[in-house]
Amino acid sequence: MAVPRGRNQDPPLLWYQGQVQTRLARRGGPLVLARAEGARVWDAEGRSYVDGRSGLWAVLVGYGRAEVAEAVARQLRTLSFAPLVDVASSVARELAAALTARLPEGLQTLMLVPTGSEAVDTAVKIARFYHYVGGERRRRIIISREYSAHGSTYAGSSLSDPDRGLLRGVGPGLPGVRFVAAPYRYRCPYCAQEPACTLACAAVVEDAITTAGPERVAAFLAEPVPGPGGVLVPPDGYWQRVREICDRYGVLLIADEVVTGFGRTGRWFACEHWTLVPDLLILGKGMASGYQPLAAVVMRRHVAERLAPRLVPHGFTFSGHPAACAAGLACLRIIEAEGLVERAQQMGAYLQARLRERLAASPVVGEVRGLGLMCAVELVEDRATRAPFRLGASGVDFLDHELRRRGVLCFADNPLIVAPPLVLARGDAEQLVEGVAEAVAMLVARRERSREGRPPGTERRTRG
Repeated sequence: MAVPRGRNQDPPLLWYQGQVQTRLARRGGPLVLARAEGARVWDAEGRSYVDGRSGLWAVLVGYGRAEVAEAVARQLRTLSFAPLVDVASSVARELAAALTARLPEGLQTLMLVPTGSEAVDTAVKIARFYHYVGGERRRRIIISREYSAHGSTYAGSSLSDPDRGLLRGVGPGLPGVRFVAAPYRYRCPYCAQEPACTLACAAVVEDAITTAGPERVAAFLAEPVPGPGGVLVPPDGYWQRVREICDRYGVLLIADEVVTGFGRTGRWFACEHWTLVPDLLILGKGMASGYQPLAAVVMRRHVAERLAPRLVPHGFTFSGHPAACAAGLACLRIIEAEGLVERAQQMGAYLQARLRERLAASPVVGEVRGLGLMCAVELVEDRATRAPFRLGASGVDFLDHELRRRGVLCFADNPLIVAPPLVLARGDAEQLVEGVAEAVAMLVARRERSREGRPPGTERRTRG
């Protein structure tokens, strides 16, 4: 096989996820982190940053928690491995009991897995198998939503918004997946210009079910609040209506709380904002706050009861790893003991109010929205038309650079997303606000220079 000619650049020693490897190399390579504590990280050159990304939405209780590290070490010394088959570790059972005590009533059986992406795959298999066991073997269709992000395994990629391009160049998605509109009030195709939400975004779920044929639909899968998709907070009544629709047609409702679980939105679980009890609840990321890989699918009673007498042919070697369960249990205790759920609600309200205040006069900010400690800044070309601000790859790099220069890490894109750890201090919140406001101002200045025909980056730039 002939080796294709490249651009005379050696491939990287380590592959960096979600990056164009050659472009990252031209930018000077990744930001190499050396240590972290609380809501801050330090790079190898000693510069400090407020982590407005929580790693990748995962670090809830903050970095450098000695009690978590000690719990993991203690567990590894005691019992380093126990697969969840016909044996189990006591810490896995303890975690299950502690977690179910905090879940919405009716959610009671945990299936532990290593990561959130694997939990999504697991939930889809459970949903289809649930109907198979119940004699409805044609129920295979999964309805997902636009702006969704459900991981990067083949099933997760298939269920995520196609515009994310996760299967571009790979092949067709998982058969039996349908997409409907998400509740995106600022850009709603149904009622963005109306004085109030019409809940047409909920009605399309019913339309999708009836169009496919209710006897063929297994589940509706969605994030209670899409995080990576833009922090899209649904209108009141949306989830109540969707729950009613799913119940009417015998469709399972799967809530993906990999991003929103464990206090991120100011409640233990985002579902609780709307008293929603899903049939399957997907958890991950903050479950062990980044100290260990840990995720789960939680089944409602009627799902677990139907499947319990059957062999469910599914599992992973490292599901419910004792060290991961020890980390998860320690993190649960920290969240509860330190009132981090309430803190997320209070600090989130403060952060959103300050962002709105500082960005109120910006000509490119159309909306600041959020729930708890997840906020989005919608960038527009024009406030009146709401035309999206065209960042492009160079604009994303520019925005990220300006944020880093100010000691801030955020998800630099449009919308710009801020999602710090739940231990965020008031001073760190102020640095996030100022960093975002100044970086957006630099973006405006760059646009004006471009319109005047001057190069869009005349100031001296250093990697930060």
